Amino acid sequence: MKIAHVGDIHWGLNYPGPTPEARFQDICRTMDWVADQIINEDCDLVLVAGDAFKDARVFLDRASVEISAFVAWLRKLTAAGIEVIVISGTPSHDAIAAYRLIQEMQLPRVTICTEPEVIHHDFVSIACLPGMNRSGVVTQEEFKGMAPHEIHAMMTERITATCRQMWESCNSPAILLGHLTYDMADKGFEDVLMQHEPVLTPEAIESFDLVALGHIHRPQQNGNVFYCGSPERLSFNDEGIDSGFWIHKWDEEVFISEFIDTPARRFRTITWDELLVRNFMKDTEFISSFYERFDGQIIRLHYSCPDELNKQLDRKRIEKALYDAGAFFVSEIKADIHRQDRARDQEVTESLGPIEALAKWAEQQGISQEEVIELQSMAAGLLEEVAV
Repeated sequence: MKIAHVGDIHWGLNYPGPTPEARFQDICRTMDWVADQIINEDCDLVLVAGDAFKDARVFLDRASVEISAFVAWLRKLTAAGIEVIVISGTPSHDAIAAYRLIQEMQLPRVTICTEPEVIHHDFVSIACLPGMNRSGVVTQEEFKGMAPHEIHAMMTERITATCRQMWESCNSPAILLGHLTYDMADKGFEDVLMQHEPVLTPEAIESFDLVALGHIHRPQQNGNVFYCGSPERLSFNDEGIDSGFWIHKWDEEVFISEFIDTPARRFRTITWDELLVRNFMKDTEFISSFYERFDGQIIRLHYSCPDELNKQLDRKRIEKALYDAGAFFVSEIKADIHRQDRARDQEVTESLGPIEALAKWAEQQGISQEEVIELQSMAAGLLEEVAV
């Protein structure tokens, strides 16, 4: 028996890109590729580990497009005779209403779970643990007045108890399909963001044969615990991270797992020092000669140089050169300005009032004149309040 494990798809419009639809189309293309691979691998079951969508609160015109894309993907799998089990993800991404709407469509071979439950499928049991977050719990009466760490501890205890109860209803092999943070996972940059979230402990999963999780966009294996990551890279947080999904094969005693890489679009950060900045100013063809073609990558450029050199630099020319070199989208061109004569700057700053000093700083940072005026107005108001 083969089981595909996919999650964190985040179908959605308005990602940064050349058009509001461009990255949505990337996701659709990648997910169509994923469906073809799952069908070609003769998978019997697909587990979707939450976060099918980008944003929970969207207008109907956008929601209908995103839901239709997900449903079309489900239909492609089920038309090939494959069963699909879907759990909802983090509430800020996945609106329960969207999942209930899909439920009402009564798609054959598709099971939607928005609450913990156990599903028995042929020779395997799947304990489903949909996504949750602390904000959805603190509004409950029993949690009012509790400190964050107390809420965190109580939620973790309840998750552990729920997992054990569901396991008791499972046959062997037993799979836990969830959308949350595993205590031993490599969380990467998301670690700080997740510190007050409910946690899946080793004690909660110890009896399951396979734990298939979504939520962390970093594919990984920790014993029998797997994160699939996202099939399509969605931001610079995914730069350098593999994108794909897992196929788990049951061999009568244990699951054997293989990660399948997807043809996801790449993100790339370019850094220039002063020498490279000067090279570009001498020859705009420098980018094409210095780098291999970007071949549809999403690019951001961070450069450092003295203030005087930065004032001579034409960012529009940089942007055009990046596109000419094959960039799909130029996300950012950001400067780190070197202040060459610090002693002189300090003297000038000491002789200036705070409003004038603010204007000088803003000029060095390349802030527009309109924004400078607004900043000065805000600063003047604050100074008046302090004087009083």
